[in-house]
Amino acid sequence: MKQKSTSAAVAAIVASLSASLAPVPAKSTTLPTTVMESKAHVGVSAALTFELPSGQIFLPLEEATDYLNGINSNQRSLLSAIIQKRQLKGKGALLMANLVQTKRICEDALKQHARVKEAIKIVIAPDNLAKMHPDSLELRVQHRDALIRFGRAVAQSEFLARDTLNAIERSRPPSKTISLSDMPSDEDVRAMITAEHKNLGISAPGFS
Repeated sequence: MKQKSTSAAVAAIVASLSASLAPVPAKSTTLPTTVMESKAHVGVSAALTFELPSGQIFLPLEEATDYLNGINSNQRSLLSAIIQKRQLKGKGALLMANLVQTKRICEDALKQHARVKEAIKIVIAPDNLAKMHPDSLELRVQHRDALIRFGRAVAQSEFLARDTLNAIERSRPPSKTISLSDMPSDEDVRAMITAEHKNLGISAPGFS
């Protein structure tokens, strides 16, 4: 049943990307302290959007890329500030007040990233682009380039989610049942994401 649900979700994303619409997190599903006000993404608020039960909204592809990049930038700055504050304090787990919610958001985001990347791989295939734009090579190139830019934003969001989970684990005291030495390093995660994007046929992400 779970596999069917995942396949249906990927199919829905494929359909949206084919129509130049892309799924991004709704404001209620970003990290609690980085919920973006509508004024923070001028130009997007006027776009046609609709809420999804899964906590996603669809935006036109270019606007979705800008929207996701804005969320990534805000959350990256916030995470750096929180880590610095915890280091100055010298003790205490990271994001303790919202630990469960934050971990759930990050884990759900990683699952969604996997679905989106699978959908991008399908849509960006030359045969599919040719079917969508049979009479215009220019439109095929434009659509492909927009998908690549969105894919890069998704990569940044994925890396941020992994960074957040790793930072939480590193801030916690050692446990008898958890070995932090078994967790991949930041370099390993970057290499895995880069290799996955290479397999998808899109440019390697530029990590911040």
